Amino acid sequence: MSQRFRIDGAAQLVPEDRTGIPALAGRSGTYALMPTAPDLLVFSRMPPEGGSIPTPRVVLSGDAGGFPLSDLIAFLSQSRWSGVVRVHTPGGERSLMIREGEVRGATSEEPADRLGEVLVRLGYVDRAQVEAVLREQSPSKIGRALVEKGVLQAHDLFKCVTHQVSEIFHAIVLCREGAFFLIDQPLDEKTGHSIQLSTQSLLMDSIRKIDELAHFRKRIPHGRMYVARKRPSDGKLEEDEDRVLAMLDGRRTVLELGHAARLSEFDVTKVVFRLLEGGFAGLSDKPVGAPAAVVPEKAAAQRARPVARTVAPVDARPVARVFNFIFREIRDEVSRQGMDHEFIAAANAALSGQALSSSPVLEGLAFAADGSLPEGRLMESFDKHRAQLGSEPLASFRQALSDVMFFLLFQAGELLESRADEDLARRVKELLATLEAP
Repeated sequence: MSQRFRIDGAAQLVPEDRTGIPALAGRSGTYALMPTAPDLLVFSRMPPEGGSIPTPRVVLSGDAGGFPLSDLIAFLSQSRWSGVVRVHTPGGERSLMIREGEVRGATSEEPADRLGEVLVRLGYVDRAQVEAVLREQSPSKIGRALVEKGVLQAHDLFKCVTHQVSEIFHAIVLCREGAFFLIDQPLDEKTGHSIQLSTQSLLMDSIRKIDELAHFRKRIPHGRMYVARKRPSDGKLEEDEDRVLAMLDGRRTVLELGHAARLSEFDVTKVVFRLLEGGFAGLSDKPVGAPAAVVPEKAAAQRARPVARTVAPVDARPVARVFNFIFREIRDEVSRQGMDHEFIAAANAALSGQALSSSPVLEGLAFAADGSLPEGRLMESFDKHRAQLGSEPLASFRQALSDVMFFLLFQAGELLESRADEDLARRVKELLATLEAP
């Protein structure tokens, strides 16, 4: 846990309790205060003496309003970095867990980002079902509890968890206030192995939201603006617009409206923008005040899309064989719990409904009793759909099988004891490493 200090009226740096004092041990010397954002203090020792501390440690920090987090995350992806990206904003703290450049998990203090809210928002459960489970279980176990009660299918839970992580990722990329920290720390296998999302795909999807938000910021410069109702609904508004309009009293900011309506900052900003455009609402920089002047924000620059290029013929069979070995390994571990038949049935249901991957390569395939996919049909499908797999078909093929693998691991994690689950994750990691071997 970070030690807390406060700056008093005499500009003195004071620890909030005595436990904060050891944090400064070994840091004696003269420090220069660097000019930074209001939410960040940076001191640099003069002259520098060097040295290091063990992990976890902050290796990079900065102003989220002065440096595009999308560029930082793109660099981390390309360099295959592992660790945590943490962002502190007025809307709360969010974090991304990254292993070898790919997103492996996310956390958020924002109420709209909670799994229960995501499940309700996507229509998989209703609020009464979520509240009933929360009376019996902690929020961290809500997904598993809903599956055990038969309210939710395992592949639908996986889809919702993936959506939740994606939404937190987009919120971080869209952040234009606060401070960010890059933390060098190992990720334990239990929290990091059950999902993997392509960072590059997430970044491409974020481009649209970045451009949209830049458009919204022309009228709503930040989330701390107050919103007041100017006229009632005309009966033609969408459900979210009517809901937010009913909350407008001039005493809530855009961020506070998002919390109350259980919407992400991007979504509530979009709703408020529509209400402003329709003349239903007005903005102010003070509670119940006259609408404040809005300073337009520069529009986000368009990112260049990758240019397709031809590639030499490749043999996908070695990739298929390694993943089939992994699939069988997962199935064998589950079979020790006597749950292999249910496990394969759930996996095939998810595969047939395209809940695991949108890749055409997997269409019409099903897992055999031993947990593998039929290699011959898989190769035929790869050859048939290769033209649809982009400029790097083998990478797209591997990503599709990786998506399947992470669902199977996610599903197995709901059935296995912690030690068996962690050991399985270690063996899978070793098998994946054989694909990187020269």
